[in-house]
Amino acid sequence: MPNIKSAKKRVDVAAKNKQINKAYKSELATGLKKFNAFIGAADVKGAEGFLPEIVKLLDKSVTRGIIHKNKADRKKAELGTKLVKLQAAPAKKEEVKKEEVKVVAEEEVKAPAKKRATKKTAEAEEPKKTTRKTAKKDAE
Repeated sequence: MPNIKSAKKRVDVAAKNKQINKAYKSELATGLKKFNAFIGAADVKGAEGFLPEIVKLLDKSVTRGIIHKNKADRKKAELGTKLVKLQAAPAKKEEVKKEEVKVVAEEEVKAPAKKRATKKTAEAEEPKKTTRKTAKKDAE
């Protein structure tokens, strides 16, 4: 603990600023999670509407000194790329679903009936468990 009056004040100010910066970082992280939730739910309109807000949050964080400018630029590019992929994805998903339905239908027709295992086949498939003692007895 510092003894000098100005140093004591700096400790208090630093603790206060730490809490404020932590709140800003938390706000930014929450915004990124919300955007990723829109992406995960394939909600194109929600993601498009939220993108300007998250960009604004990133820019404010840079001016406040919470994150570096290059990190903010990198995050903006990542988010934009995710949105573009999401916008292009719905057309592809529909095509894939149609193909999957056809393949599943064909597999159901071709699947033969399963044979029931008898006692003899079950014994033949499973090897006998042996211990050292039984192995020695069998060898003698």
